[in-house]
Amino acid sequence: MFKFQLLSATLALFAILASGHGIVTTPTPRAIGDAALAACGAAAHKVLKSDKYGPIENAAAKVDSGYNATACHLFFCRGLQYEDNKSNTRVYKTGTVVPFHVDIEAHHTGYANVSVVNLATQRPIGTLFLWPVYTNNSLGPADWPKNETDFEVTIPNLGTQCTKAGACAIQWWWYAYNGQTYESCVDFTTA
Repeated sequence: MFKFQLLSATLALFAILASGHGIVTTPTPRAIGDAALAACGAAAHKVLKSDKYGPIENAAAKVDSGYNATACHLFFCRGLQYEDNKSNTRVYKTGTVVPFHVDIEAHHTGYANVSVVNLATQRPIGTLFLWPVYTNNSLGPADWPKNETDFEVTIPNLGTQCTKAGACAIQWWWYAYNGQTYESCVDFTTA
């Protein structure tokens, strides 16, 4: 009996450690709401809501008949909808330095970036921060680079591209080599 319990506990720990998990916590990123439920369907919404740190692939694996591919883009801002986050839109002037904090629950080597993204085209306007190697799991906690979790980005001159609410977001994007993707979006306008 003890061996079975030990095996069960070991397997559960392995399952937790097998996934890198992370999310932006500062500034407050997009949250899940009713618009995401309507766009993504109940099954994907349930996964996104129950594990906001989890990889997007977990929600993609649960897509059901309620999923609207035109409205819910799981691999862009995690499928979370601007309509649920209008009141969380920030206003930044060109040159504003924005501090970020990313909470990483498990390290898995990959690469990452922070970009200003056009919400209509779902394309980057410009990269603000880049990690060619991110959360290197061969390093121990004492050697983890601090700038993987705490860093600053400077709002570039974007002209008029981001002056209207719902036009732009800052997206933190991490792809771990184990095939897992993580994203957080911070909606903003430029003044």
